[in-house]
Amino acid sequence: MTLRCRIACSVCEQNYLMRISLGHTVRQNHVVECNQCKSNMHIELQLDKQTYQINYLENCKEAVFKDEGIASNNENYITKNLHPELLIPEEFSEDNFYNANVFEASKLLEERMKKVSVISNENRKMTFEYTTNLNMIEKNWKIIKVAWKMKNNKQADKLIIKYLKKYKSATESVNADFNSILFDFNNTILFPDFIDYTPKFSKFLRDSFDTSESKNKEYSKCIKYYKLNLLDENMKKFYDIYCDFFELYNDFKSLLMYVVTSQKIRENSVVSSMNFEKTKMFYGKLFEAYTSNVSFITILHNIYKGREFDRLDQIDFDKYLSTDKAKRTLNFKDTDEFKFFDEFVDSKVRNASHHGNIELQNNIVIYRSGKPLKEYKMPYVKYLEMCTQLFVRFVIVHQLQILKYQSYLRYSR
Repeated sequence: MTLRCRIACSVCEQNYLMRISLGHTVRQNHVVECNQCKSNMHIELQLDKQTYQINYLENCKEAVFKDEGIASNNENYITKNLHPELLIPEEFSEDNFYNANVFEASKLLEERMKKVSVISNENRKMTFEYTTNLNMIEKNWKIIKVAWKMKNNKQADKLIIKYLKKYKSATESVNADFNSILFDFNNTILFPDFIDYTPKFSKFLRDSFDTSESKNKEYSKCIKYYKLNLLDENMKKFYDIYCDFFELYNDFKSLLMYVVTSQKIRENSVVSSMNFEKTKMFYGKLFEAYTSNVSFITILHNIYKGREFDRLDQIDFDKYLSTDKAKRTLNFKDTDEFKFFDEFVDSKVRNASHHGNIELQNNIVIYRSGKPLKEYKMPYVKYLEMCTQLFVRFVIVHQLQILKYQSYLRYSR
């Protein structure tokens, strides 16, 4: 279904017909740049059973003009096609006929079916369950955010577990503990194509460590060290980035859908919400947190390579922790089983994002990095993809820390 909404930019009075395709959540936000004055117009669609309401949040207002339908030549207004969960080809972004739910969704489904071929009944059940979870993810995040903050502040577990009973999931028990719910929430983010990565990688490590008594001993020492020296600080970094991501979830959720279903993202696509003033800082913050927390992957890699957990090839772990964060993944980037965690780590984008040397012009991100500063460019959708791909890896690092630490406590490995 597509709603047609007439608005005007309250800065320059330019009229727009917003053709808003419906997604799965009850509130859908769109930040749209005005073609004429470049102001950000922020509108919110609020659904309530059979009715809806448009809220004009910033730089826009309700307008009155004749909707000329598909025959419009766009002389009296500009058409904008918006979808909260799908990308739109740039050439159709102002088309009077285009419907993303028909054209883009059908194309993605066709491409998906070519990859997965036959879908089993078990996969259908999982898809239904995780789609249900995904539709509740923003509400569930608000619950987890409160519980996580209590956890960081050392509040009583009974109080946290009681509060977490508000968390709704088709895949987890209502009586689950904090880490189990976090793991379930992460699986909702990662489903379908990345949901198996954590258990498979964990099994690969376990099988490797079980071949050697010395590796098993190092693993036990590694987890003890992690608990005493890295756990609390790492969890705070995870919390901070999750807060940033879900504050901008409206901007990233369409990219997340493409990434976790391994869809190729066409660089001439556009997103319906372009809140660049906020997203431009996200990669830099994520890079800092990721390259700090990826130290957990480094100590696992040390053991895998037959070394002491706190000894890299040429330096010890304390020295590693004092090195430039841009180099934190270099020690395992050439190990095939670990190079996944080196992907989408780009210090040039980080420096530009972190230091504000980044801007958006006509859907192109222009960023500057290096000494002297050198200019680079990429489509905005590519920048969002990089953010989302690195966030997926951040979530998997989080999963591994939960899983390896929990399994250590449970089995005293």
